[in-house]
Amino acid sequence: MRRRQIIAAVLLAVSALAFWSASRLVWCTVLAADGLAPARDFKVHGSDWSPWLTPLALVLLAAILAALSLRGWGLRLIAILIAVAGVVAAIPAISLLTSSANADYAARAANLPGRFQVLLITTNPWAAVVVLVGSACAVAAGVFLMRVAGGTGMSSKYTTPGARRDELERQIFAEHEQRKNAASDAAPPSGSGETGAPANERMMWDALDTGIDPTAPDEVGPDEIGPDEVGPDDKDR
Repeated sequence: MRRRQIIAAVLLAVSALAFWSASRLVWCTVLAADGLAPARDFKVHGSDWSPWLTPLALVLLAAILAALSLRGWGLRLIAILIAVAGVVAAIPAISLLTSSANADYAARAANLPGRFQVLLITTNPWAAVVVLVGSACAVAAGVFLMRVAGGTGMSSKYTTPGARRDELERQIFAEHEQRKNAASDAAPPSGSGETGAPANERMMWDALDTGIDPTAPDEVGPDEIGPDEVGPDDKDR
């Protein structure tokens, strides 16, 4: 589980770096003219095309700390938000690749004066690729964090008293069965006399706290009495 958290943190860092880098790249170049002077180029950066790329990068960096400290439903919520942010961040990149003829949006992003008319738009597909890589890393980080939140490798101090009692009962009963099998063996292996003891002192105290006596003798039924344990009265019968 800790390994998945580290992988998710690395993916979040890569995603934040990708979004920040994309905000600094030139996404497209707008060739425009006002009819009074020769046409000129206006560069549109990622922060102009998608203004929230830089804030999103900062949010993902902050999410690294939250991903390493939260558990349960809090971690699930963070994972969902990260995955959704990754999907939403890909929308401007897709629009850049599929809507290069959107002259109105490009003119607004380039802050063209009203007298200029857009003549040509040249897009930079590598900027969109960087954003898509960051989006994929963010979605993957959300998936890893969701698996961490749903994992079962949680410490015993986070389990409920009922679940802890059931686990202790299972361990104690398993050790009693092991002791019965060792006692019924004709040639028990050396060192088997220690199989009936609790695994450690903490397990014994936990069992006593939950009302289980790990030192109680096993209940032997009539069918479990061996031939050497039959009393004299039983032999007369």
